[in-house]
Amino acid sequence: MFNSLLCFLIVSGADSIESRIFEFQLRNGLEVIGYVDSSAPVVSVNIYYRVGSYDENTGYTGISHMLEHMSFKHTDIYKPGDFDRMLDSVGAFNNGFTSTYYTGYYENIAKERWELALKLEAARMAKCIFPDSEFESEHQVVAEERRLQDNRPTAALWENFDAVAFLANPQRNPTIGWPDDVANFTVEKIREWYKFYYNPANAVLVVSGDIRPEEVQTKVEKYFGKLKGAPVKRADFYNIEPELNGERRFIVRKPVNVPLLLIGYPTPGVRDSLYIIGDVVASVLGAGRNSRLYRTLVVDSGLATSVSVWNSVEKDPGLLYINITPKSDTLIPKIEQLVYQQIKRMQTEPVTEKELNRVKNQALAGYIFDRDDISDIAYYLATSHITTGNWRNFLEQLKRIQSATQEQIMSYCSRYLTDRRRIVGILLPEMEEKQ
Repeated sequence: MFNSLLCFLIVSGADSIESRIFEFQLRNGLEVIGYVDSSAPVVSVNIYYRVGSYDENTGYTGISHMLEHMSFKHTDIYKPGDFDRMLDSVGAFNNGFTSTYYTGYYENIAKERWELALKLEAARMAKCIFPDSEFESEHQVVAEERRLQDNRPTAALWENFDAVAFLANPQRNPTIGWPDDVANFTVEKIREWYKFYYNPANAVLVVSGDIRPEEVQTKVEKYFGKLKGAPVKRADFYNIEPELNGERRFIVRKPVNVPLLLIGYPTPGVRDSLYIIGDVVASVLGAGRNSRLYRTLVVDSGLATSVSVWNSVEKDPGLLYINITPKSDTLIPKIEQLVYQQIKRMQTEPVTEKELNRVKNQALAGYIFDRDDISDIAYYLATSHITTGNWRNFLEQLKRIQSATQEQIMSYCSRYLTDRRRIVGILLPEMEEKQ
């Protein structure tokens, strides 16, 4: 009875979301997705470009992030600070961010004012200018971000981990860029990057909230319809990574008081029909206080203070990360032994119905909370559309988690979570130099 009710909630919830969605495309290639939610008089305007660290070759790493910073500065009619001042004056919140596969900008704004967000984003898309003087000042800001990153011990572990885990796939590149590349940015590189990637045919616009389809179409056409679109052929590195045929292990030493243990396993990307099983496995192992590794390492043995596990896949094959904070570095061998014992159990013994139901309930709860936030819905629609080719895949993920079986979990763990496919990174305190 309970599982039938859960299935009903999932299916009906997904159907109710899809019934609120409309989409269209401008002649210049801009893809537009609308989500109607009139529960509050607020609109979230989101523009996502298909460019991120995935697209950056050596010498250019971090340039998408640098361009994101510069895109808030200056257009043909707006001067530095105008974007924020205009949005602040109407009580709007705005921000931007850069990720592996996309760069996104958004404004959460009152329904009477959301046309302003379209006007500003159209200017950002086509009218940015990059004076030398403004570049130098913002370059220093980004360079300082890079220096702060270098001084964060955990960041050093993460950057080294991805660089060791991925030999070829550009997921190895930090979004902020490698230090030498950041130091060598030029305004000419920024202008070139902007001209190539920022155009309607390389973007997805999502408008969610208290809107009407005909109003969205009219206003989007008004501000974006005259812009020129130039399709961008994106490189596909999906199958570029060589198979990992032996454990990779490294140590980073930094001035820390508490060690950190990071374990990862390469996992399949979205073109594998069972990739979502990685999310289920991660939840069983390390989502919440009732997860296997939390109980084993924190509650029962007291060897660690925290445990978290997640599957990083957005598009290409990614990693299942196991992040553990040991109470001391001398406990790491014992912690590793217990982690691998739990993984072995998942390869040979079915997870319990109770565990599987807990994971499915957690997924449903997250889905319900996300549905109630128009900004979250916009994010998932846009990112799913960019990384999988269709926003509907966002709605399918919960159904796939609900249909996960004990046999699929055992098969997944046996195939992907093996000793020879393991990466281990350890953050330790610096060693005292001998006199």
